[in-house]
Amino acid sequence: MEATGLRIEARIIERGAGVIEALAPVHWTNAQVESWIDWAGGQVDLPKAVGAFADRLARQGEALGVLNGADARFQFHDELSALLLKGVATLGAGSSNDAQTAEGGGIGPALARICARHRGRAAAQASAAALASRLQAVMDAVLCCEGEAEACADPQRNASLARAADAARTAGASDALIVEAMALARAGEPGWGVDLEDAPDAAMLIVALGPDADLQAAARAAWQTGAVTLAPDVAVAAALARPQVRAGLDVAAFATGEDLDLDAFSHALTVLAQALAASGDGLAMLGLAGVGDWLSAQGLAYDSEAGRAATHELYVTALNAIRRSGVALDGGLAAFDDPEMTLRLGGKSLAATPWSGPLTAAETADGEITRVLKPAAHQALTALGADRMAAATALLGHRDLADAPGIDHRALKARGFTDHEISAAEAVLPFVDRLDQAFAPAVVGEGFVCDVLGATSENLAEVDVLALAGFTAEEIAAAQAHALGDPTGGALADDIAQVFRSAEEIGHGAHLAMLKALAPALATPLTATVVLPWDATPGDVAEALGQRGEIALRIRRAPPPADLALDLPPRVEAPPKPQREFVAEERIIERIVERDRARRKLPDRRKGYIQKAAVGGHKVYLHTGEYDDGELGEIFIDMHKEGAAFRSLMNNFAIGISIGLQYGVPLEEFVDAFVFTRFEPAGPVTGNDSVKSATSILDYIFRELGVSYLGRDDLANADSEALNADGLGRGIADGAETEEPQPASRFISRGFSRGAAPDNLVFLPSAGARASRPGLLDAADVCAACGDVAVVRKGSALICESCGVRAGRQGEDAGR
Repeated sequence: MEATGLRIEARIIERGAGVIEALAPVHWTNAQVESWIDWAGGQVDLPKAVGAFADRLARQGEALGVLNGADARFQFHDELSALLLKGVATLGAGSSNDAQTAEGGGIGPALARICARHRGRAAAQASAAALASRLQAVMDAVLCCEGEAEACADPQRNASLARAADAARTAGASDALIVEAMALARAGEPGWGVDLEDAPDAAMLIVALGPDADLQAAARAAWQTGAVTLAPDVAVAAALARPQVRAGLDVAAFATGEDLDLDAFSHALTVLAQALAASGDGLAMLGLAGVGDWLSAQGLAYDSEAGRAATHELYVTALNAIRRSGVALDGGLAAFDDPEMTLRLGGKSLAATPWSGPLTAAETADGEITRVLKPAAHQALTALGADRMAAATALLGHRDLADAPGIDHRALKARGFTDHEISAAEAVLPFVDRLDQAFAPAVVGEGFVCDVLGATSENLAEVDVLALAGFTAEEIAAAQAHALGDPTGGALADDIAQVFRSAEEIGHGAHLAMLKALAPALATPLTATVVLPWDATPGDVAEALGQRGEIALRIRRAPPPADLALDLPPRVEAPPKPQREFVAEERIIERIVERDRARRKLPDRRKGYIQKAAVGGHKVYLHTGEYDDGELGEIFIDMHKEGAAFRSLMNNFAIGISIGLQYGVPLEEFVDAFVFTRFEPAGPVTGNDSVKSATSILDYIFRELGVSYLGRDDLANADSEALNADGLGRGIADGAETEEPQPASRFISRGFSRGAAPDNLVFLPSAGARASRPGLLDAADVCAACGDVAVVRKGSALICESCGVRAGRQGEDAGR
């Protein structure tokens, strides 16, 4: 076989470290390309890597006497390269070099150790993931800060960092780790990376089970770890623990229906046998891939006597071809499970397992992934004389809802759906697995789901639109079978359905029966990997062990679903313990009340203030609007001579802040987020009695709001005295004290109060006078003539000491 004519193209592959460009055969899937890149040690020019690998094996084979002369070496190089690049063959090393064996009295301690290692590794991974997320939050608090570098990395000046550090400490992080995270963020490191995928797994344990072995203990260890292989005896366990070299050949590449190209098949086996012999010491194992697809293409059911007989004949043919090659292998034909080699062969297993079903994923011209029939399924339908169109419809569905039972176009329109929503749902039917995915809010429109069907905006992505529209589970199931078909072949004729059954439907018992039928043709110990459902119990594992016979089993469970969640009952609080009666002092208790995320409207007529200032010579007007209780509810920002774009941007920014405040976002969060932001204009601030400099317009605005509404005097940088808590000042004007009365119009908006404050209402500078004459003025009153607090009793009369006017007689006002 020659590699001439094989098309090579540049492929863009997304990997964990980023996007790479690789050279690979055009017919390989992206998963195959990634697997071959791993096989090549990260090289992206795969034809070059395959050629170098074939050249190395050719030279080793000539040195070992497997190949005779340069001509044989060149021919081997070309033929092996062609097999590998066509994706019909692969070579790799086994994974049993780190395997441990246990037998007799050592089984119990060995099982206990591997279980303990597994539990420790699982707990360490969970803890590392949780701790990494907390430390990442610490780094984010520093990275997202816009202020000075030292201030951003100081928990005393960065409130977000303080909260993140406290959460990290609560999660178990030491202060040294927190400091390290802050230092990395200051150095520009983007994240606290932790690679849990490459963490070393527990070593494989191969247990030699004797007649008196504790199967229950072995079953529990296999159930918990998935890293225990249970061998029937010591000899099998020792053989499996040896270093291995493996090769695999795709049978389906040499078969068309019932016909098998024996010459090409035998020659390919000879080339792989030579490659194994040239690979060096180790137990050489040559497996056949795609046996399940090959059987189905002939119209033979995997779980049938005819299927087992045909497979046995195939392995005998392969065994005879290896013997005729004259290559001596320490091992031979085998059936084994190797996930990496399976990926390189396009997903075809080397363990003589059933196929994965008649459907496969294919990429459309637009890059969408859709379901199509496998080539082997088409061949099976031909071999069985079935109607291809009817079978394809039964498996893939009609891909529309025009005549669907229960949920057709008429039923959908009766519940409010229009042609727009129906067309959108039908357009994605070829690319989904369930009908509810086609009617997801993101497909039919979130506005339609909320406005027409009455869904709320909370957890909208989890809404089952069809159930919300009133369709029953039976109606949805019937419509799904019509639109998407039944991948299990339940609607097919019995003879076709038997052939199209997948490994998941058949179960592991059929696989074990197939291995027992192949035992005479296999030169290495029989091994099988049994994958049980994720919720299997140790009892299920023990039941599988009871069917093993002379086969070595590795039993593992499928991973749990990503959305697994325990349905726990509501927490029941324990009744309080009786306490001794005591008389409690009166105290104020704060009560936390959770409220819905509803917008709190401002009153139509509202209080507030306007602050004029200039930042770096640029005028800015800050308008505030308050609720009746004085809480800030809106802001407006006006600037002049800054250009229409900048003014519009600031106006819309103010609108965004106002909406956030009205939806309950604390002003503290906005202040922490925007103070210390740095951009022009910046510099000295004039016109504000508290803020004298700012690093930007936003820094100035949120400093002013923090001082005025939050009492954040730490944000003020003024030299003047701070205002009183009553907001009316201390009588300081132009830097000098005055004893003159101040009109109320200086502090109260006459327009807001609609003139409710009379013209003769004043605020008196009485604090100093009271402080200087406390004994005299405790009983004093206000003089109506001069406004001073100097009216005292002299006998039965009230006399103003400031102006001498007689204010009246004691008791007169009380009698009126």
